[in-house]
Amino acid sequence: MLFWKPRQRPDPDAGRPRLARVGLFVALCVICLLGAGGYIARARLHTGLETPSATTVQLGDAGALEASGRQPHLVFLSTAVGDSYGKVSLASIDAPDGPRTATSLQCDRVYFTAGEGLCLGFNNVGGFLSSYSAYSFDDAYEPRHTFSQAGIPSRVRLSPDGSHGAMTVFITGDSYAGGGFSTRTTIVDMATGAMLGDLEEFAVSRDGVRFQAPDFNFWGVTFAHDGNRFYATLGTGGKTYLVEGDLSARTARVLREGVECPSLSPDGTRLAFKMQVGDGGRITWRLRVVDLATLIDTPLAETRSIDDQVEWLDDARILYAYADDGPPRTTATNIWMLPVDGSLPPQILVPQAYSPAVAR
Repeated sequence: MLFWKPRQRPDPDAGRPRLARVGLFVALCVICLLGAGGYIARARLHTGLETPSATTVQLGDAGALEASGRQPHLVFLSTAVGDSYGKVSLASIDAPDGPRTATSLQCDRVYFTAGEGLCLGFNNVGGFLSSYSAYSFDDAYEPRHTFSQAGIPSRVRLSPDGSHGAMTVFITGDSYAGGGFSTRTTIVDMATGAMLGDLEEFAVSRDGVRFQAPDFNFWGVTFAHDGNRFYATLGTGGKTYLVEGDLSARTARVLREGVECPSLSPDGTRLAFKMQVGDGGRITWRLRVVDLATLIDTPLAETRSIDDQVEWLDDARILYAYADDGPPRTTATNIWMLPVDGSLPPQILVPQAYSPAVAR
């Protein structure tokens, strides 16, 4: 769940005792991890009935990793109880519920494509939630560059060519309006490890006119094939907008309203996204697909509230994580698959897993 509050940009240290700041940050961490897609935390609270289980797990097997990398496969985070819990793992696309290989890497959000991986996770120092960081890794699942990210992990994405990455975290220093918090989205160069900038530094236009406000928040980046053009969500004034960005020009333009966490289809013609809808006073999201040529969207055949940035398995099917609150209750978060044409209902593709990425 992504809460957004108008940003006041005060000095985060002004008039705040250190202990109070730490307490507020820890409280927000708990709220965010439990309510904002904290799938691992939720998985620990679920006891299982009638849920598919992960099968054989190979831990740190270099041969198995190499074999998996030679064929189309899925990269994800395991929620299976045991040594693979929270580890970056792989499974064959042809047998996603079959044997999986777990690496030694661990994080809260992962993405992988074109031989490049990006992990977003937290450091736990001295028993206190202190800071979060990210790191890249190669196709041998060895860490490469480290990125310092002060905030709570939310979203991570790579361009299809593996040249650029995007990371979104929740932060507490910018927004204390009503005790809320905001986001920070950073673009990185995967080859050099250079930080290329915060999306809030980009010039945004709407209807051909400069559009700016002190409460801008960006999240949910998805890249086009060239690694330069991207789409993202812009939040401002209590509304969300779909923006199309140009990384090299450091610009973005508003396309339409009401889009969160877009994900570009492999053919580049559609975006799957979540739309916030009213449901008895609760924050609820429904999945939809928008045609980029017309900007007209259609609902998908998923009736549950899905708080995730989906991944396209191919041009006809999407993947997303969901932890069922029951009944019956599940053992862990699972990765679900849904045809976008409504031909079939959603079904579990990878049990006990989340944060899927398709390595084609």
